[in-house]
Amino acid sequence: MEVRMLETRLVSSLEKVGICGEPTELNKDYTFSVLLGETISFQIAYRESDKEKVSEYHLNKEVVRVHETDGVHEKLQEMEAPGIRVRRVLPVMCRYSCNPESWDEDYLFRDSRMAPDLLRDIGEESLTAGEEWQSLWVDITPGQGQLPGNYRVSVSLKPADGGKETECCADVRVIDSVLPPLSIPHTEWFHFDGIVNYYKVGAFTEEFWKIFKNFLEVYVRRGGNMIYVPVLTPPLDTGVGLERTTIQLVDVEVSGDKYCFDFSNLERFLDICLADGITYFEICHLFTQWGAAAAPKVEAKVNGERKKIFGWDTPSDAPEYLHFLGELLPALKGVLAGRGLLPQTFFHISDEPDLSSAHYQTAQKAVRSLLEGCTIMEAVSDYEYYEKGLVDIPVCAVNHIEPFLEKHTPGLWSYFCCAQTVEVPNRFISMPSRRNRIYGILMYWHEISGFLHWGFNFYNSALSKEQIDPYETVDAGGTFPAGDAFLVYPGENGVPEESIRLMVQEEAISDYRALCALESRIGRDKVLELIRQEAGMELSFRQYPKTDGFILSLRDKVNRLLMEKGN
Repeated sequence: MEVRMLETRLVSSLEKVGICGEPTELNKDYTFSVLLGETISFQIAYRESDKEKVSEYHLNKEVVRVHETDGVHEKLQEMEAPGIRVRRVLPVMCRYSCNPESWDEDYLFRDSRMAPDLLRDIGEESLTAGEEWQSLWVDITPGQGQLPGNYRVSVSLKPADGGKETECCADVRVIDSVLPPLSIPHTEWFHFDGIVNYYKVGAFTEEFWKIFKNFLEVYVRRGGNMIYVPVLTPPLDTGVGLERTTIQLVDVEVSGDKYCFDFSNLERFLDICLADGITYFEICHLFTQWGAAAAPKVEAKVNGERKKIFGWDTPSDAPEYLHFLGELLPALKGVLAGRGLLPQTFFHISDEPDLSSAHYQTAQKAVRSLLEGCTIMEAVSDYEYYEKGLVDIPVCAVNHIEPFLEKHTPGLWSYFCCAQTVEVPNRFISMPSRRNRIYGILMYWHEISGFLHWGFNFYNSALSKEQIDPYETVDAGGTFPAGDAFLVYPGENGVPEESIRLMVQEEAISDYRALCALESRIGRDKVLELIRQEAGMELSFRQYPKTDGFILSLRDKVNRLLMEKGN
């Protein structure tokens, strides 16, 4: 029988296999470390050793505990082993990989090409191996009751037509310490029309709630603890005169010049979110994006018929819309206060308003009194907004954040999106994963108070001119750099499929939590000094080590210190 061998390499989660030639193999004696309840990831890169052959393989995984004594591994198979999940890394087509007029040298590619991003669970299907490098994504998640110690994870691939298995092993040290909860809010704007449009379900039907719960479970598991609340249809990324699918949690009925509100769907939404672990809420923007020129789309029942009562043709200072808000906001605050949620609820006026916008300042003044005692947060890039008292919490783009940091702005949040393309962290598919993961360390270094991103599942083209298939288009119809608009793909049966970017971002959040845990034991100054020594420099959002090794080595040292200090 002809014997075929599969070539494999153990590589970190920060590698994008198949993009830049030969994947970098970790040292043979490398040991991953993980805290209880944390998920860490690594990859097994593979290709057919005979470059002229294409072969089929089946996955066979076995997890055994390994006890180390003087460097000798003793298998103790009866011991409980950490949770393991193995997925295929699949490529997606990146047509608009980056902004062609704004980029730096720290990209993996800038042309149109297939690139790894989608993670898919492995069923009974076989894996095809050829001359090109591919990879399996392996997650390790030890439960809260997991026994600490050293484990060996063995993943084997067996030729479909028989023959010798190819085995790849990774050593994992489970540390008897638990990451503290994320201490700052983290929100990824959840686009509910993505569920409605892709799965062809009615908003707030039983099928909708079922799918929403599936997406929310992933959202919370990967570090989201704050959620965007579509009290009204969100006026985000919608071209002037265009409309997005109606997503309005509050039912409205017009009775003369009075409004009646039904909060039943909102109450159910809050119940689901609280049960799944959401702790913060942000109410959708009350006026249109980029300056608050108009009212968002609002539908209501008028004389028994549901119709649009406000929209692009309603100026933001229209008395009838302000009167509507004058009734809606006190009623909404009453619902939130009745559930004890008002202190952890945030409000928006308009996303990224222009400082010269008279509309924004008028809108601000019109609702400030209605939101007395509440917190207004806004994505802004100019310090004058905060200086003039137009926003309580500034959420600043990382490429404009230096003035806010220099002035030690209290409660400062940060964000990045399609425009943060040079030097600073981001998570485009065309970027190395370290540029995504470094964000956790930088947030800790600068004491950032919250993290916002606009795209958890935006499945529209730019300005929502049309709906897109996320499996075919990852760049919002050729407008946003590939990967900017969503972190999850809408999988079969209403269950989302995750991406490399989501998993690496979770690792960034875990890094932040681990640094906080270490601070509680040795103090912030010593943690900063540890980072400084490992980096060999002072960090900023533009300046940080551009190597995978820095992140991996720093986290390993943090874990070792946590293990030494104990619980």
